[in-house]
Amino acid sequence: MAVTLQYFVEDALELLWSGMHNSAKDLTLEQLRWRATPKVNSIGFLIWHITRIEDNFVQRFIGGHDEVWEGGGWQEKFGYKTRGVGTGFSDEETDQVVIPPADVLLGYLDEVNQQTREYLKVVDWSDLAIKPRGDRFPQWSVHTILRQLITHSNRHLGEAEYIRGLQGIMGH
Repeated sequence: MAVTLQYFVEDALELLWSGMHNSAKDLTLEQLRWRATPKVNSIGFLIWHITRIEDNFVQRFIGGHDEVWEGGGWQEKFGYKTRGVGTGFSDEETDQVVIPPADVLLGYLDEVNQQTREYLKVVDWSDLAIKPRGDRFPQWSVHTILRQLITHSNRHLGEAEYIRGLQGIMGH
């Protein structure tokens, strides 16, 4: 089988999404919210942040659509209304993010991932240099966004796995 760029990106994201599920699905609410120190994010926050970034990048930034966070009613399900994605949050802002049980957290992840899968079916793989918001963000092409989504999210997934270990929970 020839490995295309589309297959590579889809495979990388599927592995990421599987890892996110594995890092959170068996955790209690206390374990999802646990922070080693006030300066270290919780697993729940990291999963929420990764999902918010993907939602923002793919739905709003590239697609020009409402984010799943708002359009899918996830703000209400979380009990936390924000346009923010967690980037640049102060310790106080991070503390305000409501981390729900794993089934709700992963439900949001699943809905965002499905929207991303739909986008990947229609993206023009021959021209990833397109800048969907070139007027405001000339440095952000589809290529840059997909690369950032994969690398940024995997760094945070590694943090989540490390935090599992700090809690004495086996990794996957």
